[in-house]
Amino acid sequence: MMKKKKSVLEDETSYFSHYRHNDLEQYRLGYPGKKDYKRMTDNWKFYCNELRSYPDGDFIDNIHKNWWGDYERLERHHGYVQWLFPIRETGMNFHAQELQMHEIEKIMDDEEAFSRVLKSYEMLLDFYGMKLDRKTGRISRAQNWRERFNHLNRSYHNYLRITRILKFLGEFGHEQYKRPFVEFVLEEAMEHGTLGNTLESCVKYWLETIKSDEDRKQLREYIRKMEAGYNSPDDGTDDKDLVSNEEVEKMIEKSRQNQEDLDKASNKEWEEKEEKIKKNSQKRETKSEETTANEATKKDINMDIGNADEVGNDDTEKADMTDVLKAEKDEKKKESGENETEMEIDPNCEMETSDPQDSQRTQNDA
Repeated sequence: MMKKKKSVLEDETSYFSHYRHNDLEQYRLGYPGKKDYKRMTDNWKFYCNELRSYPDGDFIDNIHKNWWGDYERLERHHGYVQWLFPIRETGMNFHAQELQMHEIEKIMDDEEAFSRVLKSYEMLLDFYGMKLDRKTGRISRAQNWRERFNHLNRSYHNYLRITRILKFLGEFGHEQYKRPFVEFVLEEAMEHGTLGNTLESCVKYWLETIKSDEDRKQLREYIRKMEAGYNSPDDGTDDKDLVSNEEVEKMIEKSRQNQEDLDKASNKEWEEKEEKIKKNSQKRETKSEETTANEATKKDINMDIGNADEVGNDDTEKADMTDVLKAEKDEKKKESGENETEMEIDPNCEMETSDPQDSQRTQNDA
């Protein structure tokens, strides 16, 4: 009996799968309960061309002008993405801030700053070998699409970038651009086999950034029809650009395996990040405990010093009182001595002043 082929729409239960569903749902709901920090303004300043991206970055106008078409730089430089496409989540570049609601409002109210939003999107589309029709939002192949599609099929970290870009578009009122992008990738992956490795990410991530329930439902129906063997009308594509259904299935299977590897890598990154945050939190708690202990020790020392001062003062007072008593005693003793001296001197004085005849009379009596 032939084993039923697994649909790309099927999902498996895992920690990372749960995290993914929760993350995308929180985004679609607008991050309920998330605070808006007025003091955080880096994204606003960057989109006003007043602040450089960091690390190794530049002002946004210089990036649009000098980095456009520099595919090697756009591939290898990992710090600019969080600046060009800020979202209300923490990214891997810790120098870039989370996007704040008040920044979104300011950028959208500033015509020049807001015009840079779609320019950032178009620059990365060019990097991926695609072009944008601003009026309809439709995506088409760029002139160098073969080279760029080939690159995108093996550059898996760009799939994370695309998820961020689509969330970014939604934050700035460009929700209408998401579905055309997802439709284009699905068609290239499932009908033409040109972007087969992107299929898993497209279905499980990019499609899920679309906020309209009806749009997501219709796109899933399209995927089911394609998996069932439905063929779309001829769109004028040359036969040499098409691949067989067997090749498409192989690409889909390879895409699934690549996505599983990517999920594991991403899961590991998040676990390492969470562990780092946990360690930093523990360090802060330890430091806080040490500070509290030091303050308590200082307080005890100050109390001991105060008590010592009080004891010292008591001893001084006692010494002063002893000196006073001793002085009084010495004074009394001195006065007593003077009286005794007077008593010893007076009789002699009387004898010296007695009559000589009385002395002679005494001798005769003897």
